[in-house]
Amino acid sequence: MIPEGGIPRITDEETSELVQDANEEKLTGLSSREVEDRVQKGLVNTEDHSGGRTYGQIIRANILTFFNFLNVVLFSLIVWVRSFKNGLFMGVAVLNAGIGIIQEIRAKKILDQLSIVTQKNIVVLRDGEYREIAASSLVQDDVVLLKTGDQVPTDCVVVKGSLEVDESLLTGESVPQIRKEKAGLYSGSFVTSGKALCRVIHTGKDNYSSRITREAKEYKAHSSELRNAVNTILKVVSIVIIPVGILLFYKQYVIRGDTIEHAVVGMVAGVLGMIPEGLVLLTSIALTLGAMTLARKKTLVQELYCIESLARVDTLCLDKTGTLTTGSMKVEEVLVLSGPDKSKDKEIESGDAETEAVQGETDGKAALLEAEEILGNLCVVLKDQNATISALRERFLRENESREVPETVNLISFSSERKYSGAAFKDKGTFLIGAAGFLFPGGYGDLLETCAGYAKEGFRVLVLAHSPHMADKTALPEDLRPLALVTLSDELRENVEETLSFFYAQGVDLKVLSGDDPVTASCIAKKAGLRNAERFVDASMLTGEEDLAELMDSYTVFGRVTPQQKKEMVKALQEKKHTVAMTGDGVNDVLALKEADCSIAMASGSSAAKNTANIVLLESDFSSLPDVVNQGRRVINNIESAASMFLIKTLFSFMLCLITIFWGDSYPFEPIQMTLIGACSVGIPTFFLAQENNFQRIDHTFLKTVLLNAFPPAVAISVCVLVVMGVTQAFYPEQIKSADPVTRDDE
Repeated sequence: MIPEGGIPRITDEETSELVQDANEEKLTGLSSREVEDRVQKGLVNTEDHSGGRTYGQIIRANILTFFNFLNVVLFSLIVWVRSFKNGLFMGVAVLNAGIGIIQEIRAKKILDQLSIVTQKNIVVLRDGEYREIAASSLVQDDVVLLKTGDQVPTDCVVVKGSLEVDESLLTGESVPQIRKEKAGLYSGSFVTSGKALCRVIHTGKDNYSSRITREAKEYKAHSSELRNAVNTILKVVSIVIIPVGILLFYKQYVIRGDTIEHAVVGMVAGVLGMIPEGLVLLTSIALTLGAMTLARKKTLVQELYCIESLARVDTLCLDKTGTLTTGSMKVEEVLVLSGPDKSKDKEIESGDAETEAVQGETDGKAALLEAEEILGNLCVVLKDQNATISALRERFLRENESREVPETVNLISFSSERKYSGAAFKDKGTFLIGAAGFLFPGGYGDLLETCAGYAKEGFRVLVLAHSPHMADKTALPEDLRPLALVTLSDELRENVEETLSFFYAQGVDLKVLSGDDPVTASCIAKKAGLRNAERFVDASMLTGEEDLAELMDSYTVFGRVTPQQKKEMVKALQEKKHTVAMTGDGVNDVLALKEADCSIAMASGSSAAKNTANIVLLESDFSSLPDVVNQGRRVINNIESAASMFLIKTLFSFMLCLITIFWGDSYPFEPIQMTLIGACSVGIPTFFLAQENNFQRIDHTFLKTVLLNAFPPAVAISVCVLVVMGVTQAFYPEQIKSADPVTRDDE
């Protein structure tokens, strides 16, 4: 029974009949006691927010680093000898950690707000009554009412009725699937047509979508050559620092006889100079500024170092639905076959050829306008909600249009089983629109062959048909004949061809990995400008014994690819030493997005994809990718230029320590001097250098390049300092020996 007051969702005739049928079968749903028992057992459809790093883990990861530990030890020594002014370097470490923490927490907050199922409320049958509750309150074995426009809140099985569902975000298959009684429904899919009562079989983390996204929610450190190079430098420095620091202290305190304060300050200055702290800070700031620049261009960077990865990409894997296409349908053409008031062959009385041609053209235009008028009327009276009817309304209905529609005698809503819909108008007859094979199961001339030809080219074909008779309920009327063909196709994203051309010009190889039909995917890819799009593979035919790496080299388009296969294809490319980027918008893309060196998601897609991706295009604009690539190249090229300057200081300090240990008397600088030297002569200039617009391709190794650039000037500076020290010791030996040790700040 329906509670007094009613629920707006259960008002139309077909749904009321469905509810009545369920009541006659004494389908009452769970009782309050049964619901309570399932809640206690944890069988509730709560969203799984596990996975990812906690705030504590983020803070610890940015604070508990070797770089920070080293600075804390040196700072402690400076505090111990009370030379507080020389502790300025600690501010650099604090600033660097703060930048990392803020950026990661910002990304985490966004991720925590994402969930795959956006449906908030659902109609459920409990205690014999229909009520509306939050989807997160559903429990196992609940009976829910689903209808056109709903998103399936959890894995279900159809109990009564039938549905047509769009599972493209889950499987990549753009063609809606029919689900009758006893058929399963995946959580996260959308109901495009029909009504049904469904029983919940999985909840929460046991759902299909949750099982796929669980792996994606686990934290995975992003591979970065830049970060690895910086870490390598720090590791080498850490190995060298300890013996050099001990020897430097020994030379000054034991051999030269300096005070403990002077020896400690000199040792800290020498060690501090070898730490490229400015390089770490510059890298963090440059990447953060790059992320801020992309944010202004409606691109969210959730992993800073992915900017570098995208700049190095040589293979880009694309998902068709939602990436090359918008996910919507578009009417391409209306082909008139005949008019409702005309016979198949109408003779023109005039025998004049020119008059006949003009008359034929006039009749053709009139027939086209008449067909479009009929299609517009159907769009008004039909209540269907799916991608096809939306495309028809976009084409044949103008905004705020006042249209006089003939009186409707019978309305035939779309059904997944009959594959057509339509209406019977008073004094006009019946007009139907749908698949040719269902409207004309016995064929009609070469109609079926014509439609099949368009289908092979990647089009979806609808037939507009007419009968002078009134249809009896949903049955096909007599004397039905086709009036026109309506061809539809997936709508390509704006500027997609220019975007693909950009990547080809940059030497990036492009692959399409789609869950859709391979022929359809190939046709769409060809229209988008993908080279060799005719070389496609039906992944459903792969046995697993093929050499996947060789297939990836030989073919361009892969259709009917499962989520696991997408992941394996990305790994196969990586095994060939390719740097792989992956774009996608559905749950079926999640595993591949997680595996790729750089992953890009569309904001219009599933939250699971956005949760996983390193980069999210907030306006779902595929054409913005060239800007992202150029921004990555600018950041990495400028960091590379600036890093050489920082390593000059590191190499110079190391050489100066060796000179002091084996030849000099004492280290010539204090920690505060090294900090200021690094800031003024390296840090500030390189910060401005990092803003240069350098979009050159990155085709070399970061560490090797910066070392080759830094070594010659470091040697030159060390030689200059060696000469100055030699001259000073030769001409002013007494002044050096009588020089006062470093005074403490409290003296």
